[in-house]
Amino acid sequence: MPKYTFKHAVWQEEESEEERGFMDLLPENILSHSWLNESKEMTVNILHADTAKRGKEAIWGSLIYRQNPDDKNDLRTLHFFLSTDILLTNKLDYDEDEDMDKKKILQQMDEAETPLELLMILLGAMTGSLLHKIDGFEERLRNLLWKIREQNNKQTLAEIENIRHEILLWKNIILGFVEMKLVMPETFGRNVTDGPEYYRTAARIDRISMLIDAYEDEVNNMVDMENVVANYRGNEIMKTLTVLTTLFTPVMAFGALWGMNFEHMPELTWTFGYLISLIIIIVSTAILYYYLKSKGWTGDILQSIKKESSIKNSQRE
Repeated sequence: MPKYTFKHAVWQEEESEEERGFMDLLPENILSHSWLNESKEMTVNILHADTAKRGKEAIWGSLIYRQNPDDKNDLRTLHFFLSTDILLTNKLDYDEDEDMDKKKILQQMDEAETPLELLMILLGAMTGSLLHKIDGFEERLRNLLWKIREQNNKQTLAEIENIRHEILLWKNIILGFVEMKLVMPETFGRNVTDGPEYYRTAARIDRISMLIDAYEDEVNNMVDMENVVANYRGNEIMKTLTVLTTLFTPVMAFGALWGMNFEHMPELTWTFGYLISLIIIIVSTAILYYYLKSKGWTGDILQSIKKESSIKNSQRE
């Protein structure tokens, strides 16, 4: 597989971490390491560092840089070994991601001072791809924000949950990049932070982390808004049902009273019994209604009903 020799650094790109060529380039201590077995069916990031011998520091591991939100097994991984002499990686799928232009990556690598900068350039390309995808995610988030105001229903809540799941996936992916940013000076010394490629990629990682945290706050606010609306609607429904049940109590009470089958019920023989019963029911219902209104227990319900009816009438016109 390709071996790229630049002015000051070397990048060896192998087809797979399981290929013979990949393993032949690894030091003996790593060949016996558990990383090779762990990376075969990995579901989380793997990162190891060796600082036992000064000047021979190295890091190796596997980094998940892309995850399909609809399939947990559909992910893309960078397997790598980095020392002061060489960068060794598996082959990345550049054709699948238009934001990772290999020609531009190689052109940028030609100015790299160390193999560490080669890896930072690769990570920078990956984070650049993430930023582009986040831009599309931001547009969806904005549309959902207005949808909550204009059309709030079960489908909107389901979309919020999908967005929240995607944000968690973004956070899970970017954590691996944050760890890579931190392990560089920890392993190779703080002087690596002075390099332009390290600074550029580290700043991009920080920017993505900031955006994801901001989006997470927005989604949490959406969920809080949904909860407030749901609680308000639930309270309004219960309040409406309670008021309506209370208003119809006289009808049900007198109906039950006069519906009894006793032999001696003088009201049944009255000439104006039916009219008197209607008057009693209407008067008692009116008294009950004005009592509830005086307590302020019906105001919001009636106002909302009037407002909804006026809106419907205006739409018809």
